[in-house]
Amino acid sequence: MNEPTLSERERRILAEIERDLSADERLDRALRTMRRGPWHRAARAGAALARVPSGVLAVLVALSTALLLVGTQVHTTPALGLFAVVWVPTLAAVAAHSVRRWRRRRIP
Repeated sequence: MNEPTLSERERRILAEIERDLSADERLDRALRTMRRGPWHRAARAGAALARVPSGVLAVLVALSTALLLVGTQVHTTPALGLFAVVWVPTLAAVAAHSVRRWRRRRIP
């Protein structure tokens, strides 16, 4: 393929820049050890939760409300546990959905 090549002067300038950057030990170590951490995974999970359709969110909210009412009437551990199992993802999905809508409104 016909790729443009750098001139001798440009290669020399690039080599100087690379040499200056590699002299900074902290930067060099940070670039060598750079990897995606737990915050990247959390951001991806939040983005996935934000894409949950509104109809599914409405069903989850209704289900968690019904389980809360049943749990308060029955007072058994399984009923309250089931409510907690449904309520936590519902709360996370509603929060992610709200943040996504808020960001869309703020961006002109």
